[in-house]
Amino acid sequence: MTGLADGATRARTRSDLSATFVVEAPAGTGTTTEPALRIAALITHGHARLRDIVAVTFTDKAAGEMKLRLRAQLEDERQGAPGEQRKRLDAALEQLETAHIGTIHAFCLDLLRERPVQAGVDPDFDVVAEDSARPLLERAFDSWYQRK
Repeated sequence: MTGLADGATRARTRSDLSATFVVEAPAGTGTTTEPALRIAALITHGHARLRDIVAVTFTDKAAGEMKLRLRAQLEDERQGAPGEQRKRLDAALEQLETAHIGTIHAFCLDLLRERPVQAGVDPDFDVVAEDSARPLLERAFDSWYQRK
């Protein structure tokens, strides 16, 4: 991505692996590519394991693209990687299908399924279909409003 006005910042997200970044950018500007490159760098250099990383996107399509880009980057990094790096990259590739890369809704659903008691939800809960959600939301809001 040389030649871009934010090229130095993009490079920093892949090299300054001890820093925390918040990135705001419109679609089509690297919002799935750059995080995938950073995740690969974190794994390659031993700063994190894929199973310990959560990457949240807005759409299922973006999550799928991020996984594809991450797979390609991990495979590229793996070529010629020395022993320990290669082991880390191999492990990450094995974990990719179960990696926590998805939408905020999927992330929250995973948390609720993992810890229903702490969340105060029925462990056997189910997600309401989108077309049924609106009337339920209106009914819940009306009930809450009446109590308040």
